[in-house]
Amino acid sequence: MGPTNDHELAIARLVDQLNIVGELHATAIEDVISVLDFALTKSDSEFLVKYIRWRMDNPIWKTNS
Repeated sequence: MGPTNDHELAIARLVDQLNIVGELHATAIEDVISVLDFALTKSDSEFLVKYIRWRMDNPIWKTNS
């Protein structure tokens, strides 16, 4: 699942950052919205919810390199 526009890209980056630091959870929606510098459209909101769910099912695993 990937972003298709600038708003979705910004959302995905924030969600991925939360995932990397171990703070991604179902209520992360408010955390993401509070950091964004734009108002969410209906489409943005739908992407946010779907992307959080997808990222929770497909986490980014940190490697110790």
